[in-house]
Amino acid sequence: MTILSTLGPLLAALLAGYWINLRPVTPERVAKGLSQLTYVILGLIGYSIGALDNLASKIVIAGYQAIILFIAISVLPLLALWISGRVFHAGASKVEHVDKNSSTKHALVDAAKTLGWVLVGVLAGWSLKSWIPNVDELVTWLLYLLLFLVGCQLRQGNFRLRKLFLNTQGVAIALTTVAATLIAGLIAGSFLGLEWNKSLAVVSGFGWYSLSGILISGLGDPVLGTTAFLLDLGREIVALMLIPMFARLNSHLSVGYSGATAMDFTLPLLGKIHGAEIVPVCIASGFIMSVLVPILIPLFMGM
Repeated sequence: MTILSTLGPLLAALLAGYWINLRPVTPERVAKGLSQLTYVILGLIGYSIGALDNLASKIVIAGYQAIILFIAISVLPLLALWISGRVFHAGASKVEHVDKNSSTKHALVDAAKTLGWVLVGVLAGWSLKSWIPNVDELVTWLLYLLLFLVGCQLRQGNFRLRKLFLNTQGVAIALTTVAATLIAGLIAGSFLGLEWNKSLAVVSGFGWYSLSGILISGLGDPVLGTTAFLLDLGREIVALMLIPMFARLNSHLSVGYSGATAMDFTLPLLGKIHGAEIVPVCIASGFIMSVLVPILIPLFMGM
């Protein structure tokens, strides 16, 4: 599988969604379609995982890999973000009382729902291995549709790319997070015995668990896709719990560790803690990482 054959169609689907103006389709409908399609694909990926031979041992492998990688992509990027915050004079926030229970509860409910779809698929695959023929091919085509909808969502967000890429703090946070995460992935991957390109691919979700696991599994490695799913799911939940603590040090820590979710899911909490002035920084950083996920993962998986 060449890089072009892997990345080309996926990137084309993403760009088509971004550049084609679907005026009659509202952002609400795109978001609903994206959510429903994500659950369907997760169920099918669960099915392909359940149909694997020696399922239990492979689930254990995925869980172990996720734990080691999680430690690596937490320690090194946080150190790098703390340094970049000092360099760019990103001030700390005086966190008073922030009710993060509702956000954490929301994250846990969403995680339970997502895991539920995967587990149903796993059970179906385990008990009915030949029930859905060519499931991998079906996932691939649904993946193109998913990225088309992701592109539509990015377009409908009315993000002015020039303004986002001129936000010094946001760009610095994104580049620091991406670089440190990839280095951490290489270090942890060598410890785990993963190929270098797969080590880079599995950490390139930057917290976007509903896409990273789908991309890697759809590109032919359901075990590594499960690792990516667990890794990014854990990152999002831990980020919600630790953002208030990171904010006491500097904003690069809190925004950077939120990864791609800084522009959507963790944005309300970041805004409450740091104030309205942090919102453009969050959107810039989160947007850059969100765009990189569907580019870097197929790129690395095709090497």
